[in-house]
Amino acid sequence: MHLRSLPAASLLPLFLACGADPALTGAAGDSSGDAGTAATSASPTTTAPTTTAPTTTTAGSASEGQTTSPGTTDAPGTTTTGPDGTTSTGDPGSATDASSADASSTDASSTGDSSTGAASELTLEHIQVKGTHNSYHLKPLIPFDKSHDYSHAPLDEQLESQGVRAFELDVHKGLGGLEVYHITVIDAVSTCDTFGGCLGVIKGWSDAHPQHLPITVWIEIKDQTGGSAIGAGDLDGLDDVVRGVFPADKLLTPDDIQGDHASVQDALAGDGWPLIDSVRGQVLFVLLNVEDTHAANYTANYTTLAGRAMFARATPKQFNLPWAAIAKLGAGDAADITAAHAAHLLIATNVCGAGEADDACFATLDTAKAAGIHMLKDDFPAAVPNKAYWMDLPDGNPARCNPVTAPPDCSSVALEDL
Repeated sequence: MHLRSLPAASLLPLFLACGADPALTGAAGDSSGDAGTAATSASPTTTAPTTTAPTTTTAGSASEGQTTSPGTTDAPGTTTTGPDGTTSTGDPGSATDASSADASSTDASSTGDSSTGAASELTLEHIQVKGTHNSYHLKPLIPFDKSHDYSHAPLDEQLESQGVRAFELDVHKGLGGLEVYHITVIDAVSTCDTFGGCLGVIKGWSDAHPQHLPITVWIEIKDQTGGSAIGAGDLDGLDDVVRGVFPADKLLTPDDIQGDHASVQDALAGDGWPLIDSVRGQVLFVLLNVEDTHAANYTANYTTLAGRAMFARATPKQFNLPWAAIAKLGAGDAADITAAHAAHLLIATNVCGAGEADDACFATLDTAKAAGIHMLKDDFPAAVPNKAYWMDLPDGNPARCNPVTAPPDCSSVALEDL
């Protein structure tokens, strides 16, 4: 266990952050607003092949919440670009209304004229994969909150034996560089202690399995739960670490998606996501923070990701911004999920967190799968003692065909067969 130093007076807010305040904690017990509530029925209208996506209620937060976050308010007398791309100091309003989300745009289930499930015709939009929440996490000696009561296998073992293809890493600034852990002192045990070290584990497995599906790594800046403040220059350093571990041919970036188009969004509308066979063996990174200083700094005040190593998570208000490509939503946010599919965004959600009831976890998993969410992040990617639930994708190999966006004759073997 690594006990990161923190002034004693600062420990009380950390203990409170482990409590039940839904504005600070979610189902997985960190600054996230994780899914995990029971489903109620509702059927969204999608432009993709129809699949009923029941509606649930999910908690949200400013940092990792899966529901729409409120707009930020500028200081009096200032005019800045808001997180939804407007310059108004008032409520910028909603982006695309889900009920009429881009009805005239390209069908969300298609990125071309593919009619077969051959690997040469399948894209990243056609997959559904297992992911892990706080992927580095090890159960502390004394869990101060039930949401801390779980352990993950090392990252390479998750890739190799559990079929995980999406990770989440919490990054802090320590004396020696960027560190990975949850909350200093009280929940600080990790399978890999440094950001570069965690990426090295992923790259080692990737190099040994060059035909794998792209691995998505979500990065949350968590300087409020340990370490020093992370500024704009530190975000540049984070990009440098990513590029230092993964060479250009192993890294999928916003610039790669944009290509010769005017923006990432134009590229997705015109060409769709890359064919899977063209991006095998690659890794893509996503900044999880939204509507905070880190997100504003990383996106040049929500205007661009040009030159960046990572994508940035888009909220529903930002789905129509030029850089928007990836979202994280609640499993039951049917209207926003419909809008994200219409905009060809990849979608992630948190499914089950430690301390949640098995029945709720099973219900959320069923909802998320049926809604066509691409990345299903969980605290339990494999069976554990004394818990009936775990994220089992029996029709995945390890990925499964997305029930909303994939062509009807897609097969999991065509996606990945290591």
